Amino acid sequence: MAPDVNLNSFFKGDFDQDPGAGLQAIMRSILIRTQFLPAVRHVIGWRGLKQSAAAVEGWTAKIRGNSGVFGLFFMGVEPLPGWIAGLFGLCYFPDPAEALVERYSLRAAAFTQSADYWPCVRDFLQHPEMCELFGIGSLLLCVRPDRHALALVMQSVSSQRTLAREGVRMLRDGQMVELVAPGGCDQDLPAFETALGFFDVLAASVTFNLEQAPVCLVERRYPATQAVYDGSGAISTQEAPDLWSGLVALGYGAGDFDALCSTVTATECAPLAARTASGSDSAPRSYQDRLWWRAHQLRDFKSVDKKLLGMDDRPPLIILTGFLGSGKTSFLQHFIEYQTQRSRFVAVIQNEIGAIGLDGKLLDYKVTEIDEGCVCCSLVGNLKRAIQGILESFSPDYVILETSGMANPKNLLDDMAELAEMIRFDATVTVVDALNFQSSLADCAIAADQVAAADVLILNKSDLVDEVQLDDVQRQLTRLNPNAPVCVARQGDVNPAMIFDAETGSSSRDRQELPGAAAMPVQVHPTHAQDGLCARTIRLPHTLDRSRFIEVVDRFPAPIFRIKGIVDVSDPPQTILFQYVAGRYELSSFSGARIPERFLTIIGKTADLETFQRVEGLLRSAEI
Repeated sequence: MAPDVNLNSFFKGDFDQDPGAGLQAIMRSILIRTQFLPAVRHVIGWRGLKQSAAAVEGWTAKIRGNSGVFGLFFMGVEPLPGWIAGLFGLCYFPDPAEALVERYSLRAAAFTQSADYWPCVRDFLQHPEMCELFGIGSLLLCVRPDRHALALVMQSVSSQRTLAREGVRMLRDGQMVELVAPGGCDQDLPAFETALGFFDVLAASVTFNLEQAPVCLVERRYPATQAVYDGSGAISTQEAPDLWSGLVALGYGAGDFDALCSTVTATECAPLAARTASGSDSAPRSYQDRLWWRAHQLRDFKSVDKKLLGMDDRPPLIILTGFLGSGKTSFLQHFIEYQTQRSRFVAVIQNEIGAIGLDGKLLDYKVTEIDEGCVCCSLVGNLKRAIQGILESFSPDYVILETSGMANPKNLLDDMAELAEMIRFDATVTVVDALNFQSSLADCAIAADQVAAADVLILNKSDLVDEVQLDDVQRQLTRLNPNAPVCVARQGDVNPAMIFDAETGSSSRDRQELPGAAAMPVQVHPTHAQDGLCARTIRLPHTLDRSRFIEVVDRFPAPIFRIKGIVDVSDPPQTILFQYVAGRYELSSFSGARIPERFLTIIGKTADLETFQRVEGLLRSAEI
């Protein structure tokens, strides 16, 4: 009898309340858990993964052997008797230079050459036509309600073929040029072969996470058709004896996987081929050496004594600091994306002022949020526990501590030696707001300490000041910290290769190991309390009238410096991310439909409760 699947090891959710959310959570766990083990992800074949911001789960992924990018997205729950099944669409966005582009339709091939192609790939779920142009098949993730069995099913066609009945011609340099001869192929894409490359990697990840090999392989092939369009754009189908529609399924645990596949491929046509195998030995030869049969035996090679080999496997810790609203999270988003594209993975620890953390919700990434409060006050115990928790489950290439904008990093640096066994302190990166730095420096001693503590300075929002102001700020930064390089940036976008060595992860400025705790004199540096900075979080569960909201924003009292949060507004109805810094504000669409909180965290240079009450009163007056 087949063993039950070990689903509870990484999924604790409830299918009864929301099957779709549960299935998306399982897929997310399978993908993410594999990514944070560098040796495993490399052997399995992952070369990068990024979650796409949308109302449903979606990811872009780089896979070994493919120069393009795969797109995977949730399409809905499928009604399959005896199973809870989620349907996922699969796309392949080719590199514009790879030969496969020529096999796509003329429309898709032309799109790959446009300047908007890669930005659209990154956010492909925001562009429905992308899934239509580059779709190559579908995946089913199926779980028995008793959780005793799981199946992963891939469906695609041997070739997505489209014929142009009347051909395709276009005007080029004043002459009509024939692009496709009458009756010729506009598209002849080897979809099944391309999709199988992704299925191989995903299935090996399933085996690794379930810690057991599949007990069943099912392969079936059925007759397929090809599409034909005429000059009016009308599309019809016709038989294509050389094409077939294929299904490959892997079953884990105790389930009737043959019956499941018969339900999935419900058709009156007899299969061209139907094979079932109970293991790699009985599988068709082309499937016998697939990693999915043995990926449960993979380890992250942590048993090797790396110290004996002279290897330091401690991940580097980067402290990311900067005053309120300077753009730390924007820089972090760019940093994570850069590392993900290079198959490196980042664990983020965030500490925010306010009862509800916001920045972690904006990253779509692995984030450990430590206790509410300011890291400059009492951090070391919490940070140590956070790092321990990360290293127990993952092997990140970087650990980044993003501090509150009210934190003094000098108080952190005094205690870094306490963490030396777990992490290798690498650098302090301080993001500076070019527009508001002068006023921050005048009002708060913390702003100067954040600059003085930096190994690297990111001078952000350079597009919001003129050259004279920018030069003035740069001179002040050099005066406060003559040793730190200054990188000028817009919207936090800095190439990390300018700061960190691409291979070793060490900062561009040579660093020495921190001395032992006994050698480090403990100093007390200013905190946000001494600077008179206070914060309060206001929950706003009701929709705000958009016009009224914008009107009251202009009436916020001067001591209020920073506001950020998520609210619902009307006209048109929309969930927005609200960011306010020193009188300037920005409203942007927020796609985090799974985040229920609606709130604003308000930070001001005042301990006067009446000031915060006045702001709350203004906000309440905008509620509908």
